[in-house]
Amino acid sequence: MTQHDDDKNKLNTTEARQGETSGHMRTVLVVSLTLAVVCLALWFMIWR
Repeated sequence: MTQHDDDKNKLNTTEARQGETSGHMRTVLVVSLTLAVVCLALWFMIWR
C-alpha cells in the first residue's frame, strides 16, 4: 500500500485564508443594506 503524506498538503490559517480580514466588506454590507431598507420604506410610503 502507498502511504500519503498528509502533512505536505496542510495549510495554516493564514495560508488557507482567501479573503481579507480588514472589515471593509462589513461596512459595505451595512451601508448597502441600510440604503435598501430606506429606499423600500420610501417606495412603500409613496405608493401607499
